[in-house]
Amino acid sequence: MAGVDPYALCPCGSGEKFKWCCHKMESYADRAQRLYETGQNEAALDVLDEGLRKEPANAWLLIRKSLLQIRQEMPEEAKATLRELLRRQPQHIAAQALLVRCVLETEGPLAGIGQLQQALATVSDAERHGLAGMIAITGSLLARIGHYQSALAHLGLARTMTAQDAEADRLSSVENSILSNAGVMPWQKTTFTLSATPTGLNPEGAKRFAEALGWAEKGLWSSAAAAFELLSHELPGAEAERNLGLCRLWLAEDAPASHYLRLAVAKMGNSAEAVDLEALCQLITPAKSADKVEHVQLIWPLRNRDALLATLRDQADIAEDERGPIDPTDPDSPEVDHFILLDRLALPPGDGTNLKVGDLPKILGRVAVGREIVALEGDDDGKLDVLSSRLTGLAGPSIPPAHPKTKVLGTTSRYNLALSWEWYPPEGAGPVQLRRLTDEEQARLIRDVWPGLKLPYLDGRTPRQAAQARDAEVPLRAAFCQFEYQQELSRSPIDMAAMRASLNIPAEPEIDPETVDVEALSFSRFAYVPAERLGDAALLTFFLRSQTVGLNGSIERAAHALAARPEFIASKGLVRAVYTELANFEASRDRYDEAFRKIEVGRKVEPAAHRMANAPAWDMLEIGLKARHETPETWVPELAIVLERYRENQAASQSLMMSLLQMGLIRMAPNPDVPGDYLLDPRALQALMAEYGPRVTTASGQLGVAATKGGIWTPEAASGGQSGGIWTPGSPSQNPGGPDKPKLIIPGR
Repeated sequence: MAGVDPYALCPCGSGEKFKWCCHKMESYADRAQRLYETGQNEAALDVLDEGLRKEPANAWLLIRKSLLQIRQEMPEEAKATLRELLRRQPQHIAAQALLVRCVLETEGPLAGIGQLQQALATVSDAERHGLAGMIAITGSLLARIGHYQSALAHLGLARTMTAQDAEADRLSSVENSILSNAGVMPWQKTTFTLSATPTGLNPEGAKRFAEALGWAEKGLWSSAAAAFELLSHELPGAEAERNLGLCRLWLAEDAPASHYLRLAVAKMGNSAEAVDLEALCQLITPAKSADKVEHVQLIWPLRNRDALLATLRDQADIAEDERGPIDPTDPDSPEVDHFILLDRLALPPGDGTNLKVGDLPKILGRVAVGREIVALEGDDDGKLDVLSSRLTGLAGPSIPPAHPKTKVLGTTSRYNLALSWEWYPPEGAGPVQLRRLTDEEQARLIRDVWPGLKLPYLDGRTPRQAAQARDAEVPLRAAFCQFEYQQELSRSPIDMAAMRASLNIPAEPEIDPETVDVEALSFSRFAYVPAERLGDAALLTFFLRSQTVGLNGSIERAAHALAARPEFIASKGLVRAVYTELANFEASRDRYDEAFRKIEVGRKVEPAAHRMANAPAWDMLEIGLKARHETPETWVPELAIVLERYRENQAASQSLMMSLLQMGLIRMAPNPDVPGDYLLDPRALQALMAEYGPRVTTASGQLGVAATKGGIWTPEAASGGQSGGIWTPGSPSQNPGGPDKPKLIIPGR
């Protein structure tokens, strides 16, 4: 190990010069490093311990020891080492960050939040930015497990800690992935700000409230929550409870967050904000034990496998599924035979054109038949005993008369179970028909089933009972807001106005288009903005924000409103963006003729000066839509023609390549020569061209056979390279690191 410059900052993180800090410990660190590099890990730890016996509080050796323990998969020992260091030097920022990392990796993000809060509360303001990386990692992990509000709060905090200017304060890729995900409800994406210090407080109370706000701004949400909890006992308004609930939300403490937010909601009357906070609570509140249903696996020993398989295959209301692992999450799980238990006879093959929702068999459970065991999987909602008796009755002597072992695979709420379903469609049923049936079933469940369910947020009453009592306007409105969001793009939408009227639930207030500040408007209120009545600037902001946050219903309404203002969108260069959205929405409803008509109108509306530059994007949009509902025999030859058309057009390469990436015809693959670098893998495109590409050579002599041999347009060919030279996994790389190596082009980079 190269020696440390005596006058450099000490690697222990003290901020002192090495010569006057850890210089005497260099020999131990050096010896331990050499031993580690030769694989003598235990000996390296012994050397570090030898040095620590001379100087037990040495941060350099303790940090190195913890890192070695982590690499040797000794996380508990590593955490103990770091805690010993922090006991002596609590503001050691490197040790704090490393301990947070250890807790995140061994105990998960929820435990990591607690350790992170301790670190933030301990280190100085000047050093707090050193935890930004761990804060961002925590946010990313929270996003993976569905704590979106907490994830966004952590990611935003990390961003503000590291941003040097407005340009640097850009959303991270994880933030963008949450916000653009249409499956994440708008209440989970909204950035809620804390209530300001209420007027009328005495000076001492105002000082404490402002101090708690200051802590929250620094990310000290645990400290702020404790302060707001004390203030909530003293203040009559909703501000303290609201802030307390939000701090708990950002700490991913969903149960207490929803409790305190609902205390605040009770003081807010029937306001739109109260409805939005209640909707958030309905989304995040964990189910109580009495409301949970376990998804379990019952396992029996198996006596006669062949006899059981023959019996199961002989039942008309049992369908055989593909062989696969008994535990899909375990890479070492053995493969078994899978069967599906249905509530009625399986349907004969067909395209599903005339099917109705009530015709489709529903899946009640699944059976896995291994070599020595048979397992039944289902929901323990009172019907599992019936399924168990059904299976053992069919099996007869193939299963011994023994009580099965029970394995809990997960839990769900009775409410979610009642509003979910799983069908077994007939072989050959087309995606268009299945989408239609899915929308019809969702509408049926909301319209016919939901009003009669006993719901926890209505104190165990049904919506009908709560509506009759007239004491639950806010939670009922909150539920309807969620239904309206889910129904925006349905092919079989419910008459929500009629359903509201049937339960005496008032409609949500329309947002005033004259006074609305679109930048500040909650995402959950976008559904109630009359887009067509917004001014040009506000409408453009509404459209762009809706796109950023994946609010599809709002995007569509804004796009229609913008299309009615052709001069404005032409002046802003938005014609293609607007009509692309309109075409995609028509296609999402399987109205492809109308989708192509939108593209045709867009081409005509676009200013002449932009038509040539945007022609490749329009062409690829049409190809992409055709690929969604036509067979490859139809659209692949057209794709070949489009690629041939622009093979000499370098300006078109980026647009074409991005379209091919979106369609999955070109993929990014790791560069085998440069770690962290990516190249393009066109094998999917080449395979399609080989099988479905045109066989007739055009006047250029390039189409046809060339399309199957790499001679057709590729991203690097358009920039002057040889199209056949794109690297594909498994093939020799060409000129590693040289100027001809194909690179991925990212717009804006």
